[in-house]
Amino acid sequence: MEKIKLNSGKELELIVCGIIADSQTVTMKFFPGEDSLDTLNTLLMDVSETEKMILLSEGGEQLAIYNGYTQLQEIRQELDAIIGYTQDEEQAPITGKLVTAVLQKPDRTEQRLESAEAQLTDMQLALCEVYEML
Repeated sequence: MEKIKLNSGKELELIVCGIIADSQTVTMKFFPGEDSLDTLNTLLMDVSETEKMILLSEGGEQLAIYNGYTQLQEIRQELDAIIGYTQDEEQAPITGKLVTAVLQKPDRTEQRLESAEAQLTDMQLALCEVYEML
């Protein structure tokens, strides 16, 4: 099974095809292990943990690096999710706990807007000082 490695070195075991990413969003489906949903929520909300995530193969080789997905949008847990199938003739579904987390890159427009508002406030204060001098 592939794993996602966070900045602290913690590894989350993904299900088969358990990661989908595009330029703005990454969705990960993984086994919670011994961690509670609250613990995983706290972990994935930490910007320093998700700033750089590495996808590892079963053998520990780096397959991909995901940079900048620092905003946790959603995290949920399914208790009886299908996590695999038996290898016999019946191929019966295997169920278990599964966590789905959706992370997103920060919106650059928001950052630029905050910067512009700060500059506007500075200009307004400077104009007030000029007006008081008259």
